Amino acid sequence: MENWKYVLLFLLFSVCIVIFMFYKLFPIRYYEVVLREAQGVDPLLVMALIKAESGFREDAVSAAGAIGLMQLMPSTASWLKERFKLDGDIHQAEDNIAFGLFYLRYLLNLYNGDLERALAAYYVGPARVNDFENEAKSYVKKVMGYYKVYRTLYFWLGWGN
Repeated sequence: MENWKYVLLFLLFSVCIVIFMFYKLFPIRYYEVVLREAQGVDPLLVMALIKAESGFREDAVSAAGAIGLMQLMPSTASWLKERFKLDGDIHQAEDNIAFGLFYLRYLLNLYNGDLERALAAYYVGPARVNDFENEAKSYVKKVMGYYKVYRTLYFWLGWGN
């Protein structure tokens, strides 16, 4: 009957290992910057978006030319700078996050708070959001799945909305 103690220890150890692996797979890097720039967007959603876009690699560059943590196209950054008088360099992590969040808030406003449509537009661009429905749906599903994991892992710590 003393074996139950070893079984309990093994189970506890296993749970700790699983939780640790999830924390490694779903990091919370740049959280202070995201929190500062979020302005109404759940920071855990932004963590999910960064994970989907760049895997938290500051120097990520896509085949299409998107740059940084939030994978902004230089043309989008230029448009944001010109239209909204923003200042910064999307090659810098903090500026990339600030521009990406500004753009996401813009898209959320454009689509009246429809998060899935805003995420699809973030991925393919507002002008092409209807043309790439399946590709955009797959992307939105990925980000929303990551978002669920982030909320599960971190919400109980008081992070996110």
